[in-house]
Amino acid sequence: MKRLSKVCAAVFLPAVLVLLAGARVMAGEDQPQAAAPVPQTGVTKSYTPGDDGTYQAGVAWPDPRFTVDGDCVTDNLTGLMWAKSFGPAATLTEALAYCKQLDLGGHKDWRMPNVREQLSLSDSSLVKPIASTDLTTTFLPKEHPFINVPVILTRTSTTCAKDTNSYWYVRTDGYVGQQGKDDTQWPGVLPVRGGVDKNGKEITKKGIAPVAKTGQTISYAPGDDGDLQMGVPWPNPRFTDNGNETVTDNLTGLMWSKNANIGGATIGFEALKVCENLELGGYKDWRLPNVKELQTLIDYSSTLAFPKEPFVNTDGVATWSATIWKKTDMYSWAFIANHSGNTVGGRMDSWDFCRCNVWPVRGRTLDPVKPAPAKEPEKK
Repeated sequence: MKRLSKVCAAVFLPAVLVLLAGARVMAGEDQPQAAAPVPQTGVTKSYTPGDDGTYQAGVAWPDPRFTVDGDCVTDNLTGLMWAKSFGPAATLTEALAYCKQLDLGGHKDWRMPNVREQLSLSDSSLVKPIASTDLTTTFLPKEHPFINVPVILTRTSTTCAKDTNSYWYVRTDGYVGQQGKDDTQWPGVLPVRGGVDKNGKEITKKGIAPVAKTGQTISYAPGDDGDLQMGVPWPNPRFTDNGNETVTDNLTGLMWSKNANIGGATIGFEALKVCENLELGGYKDWRLPNVKELQTLIDYSSTLAFPKEPFVNTDGVATWSATIWKKTDMYSWAFIANHSGNTVGGRMDSWDFCRCNVWPVRGRTLDPVKPAPAKEPEKK
């Protein structure tokens, strides 16, 4: 097989599921309750069997998702409180200073969000045509209350471990990448407060899907991610090798294949099928992870994003998710996460352009697509 020459800048439950209308299927009920369960991505439409829209895995978003109180917005999913307005800060130093000096809603403990906190606001349902180069459609949830949203990207306080002169940003089309700390192009920061501090103290009331730490412990500036280390602490041990070729993540409650590349690197559509047909560790309900599930495995303190222990084959170029990013009638692109921690897009049908690892997952809440209501007979 050809090696992956380019990375694009990116489970199917077996057979047929028979579901009652409105029923909720609990997958992985054998698994422990998680300290930081993974929320849904926001995707509700399925584009191909076994994709994110097929299963809509994760903690369902509350309704309403946000509560607005003057210039402050509480996310009822995570429990974090956000400023209603994005700030204009350009460089990382300016962004840190802008958040620290903020006095808003009677609160003075505002800070710059880390990369996991910023990603917690992402809605992956806003699929665009592949030909689109428009980045102005924000990946914030539909009908969000925020104002002055930046056109291109939002900065975070998390330093890139591979290049400590750069930090992680979340782009408005869902990409996660790095930018130089002194780069003044595309300013934008959204101040946040609350969550769980480095000592495990709850600053604001936890939501139903609280945000976990990024893993970063080295500080490069006062108020950055390594300094504050906000988020639900990782359990020790983080992972449990179940001795049957499966590994349980004790932070999220998800169960993963110990082999992070089942069947070898392949195209996206084949990756879905591999997971659909997998029987491993006595389980048959494996699926391809959605983008939020895949991102939970990234350790932002490491130059190699995915954990080496107790897994094997985590050093591939990139790994598929089941979340569709762009689509036309002919081609589909899905999010992939690479070994540096970037989240980018990969064309799902191209053997020459994009072959990535297949890392099956199972467990936690699955909210299946509800069948359409039966049509009433026409009155004569």
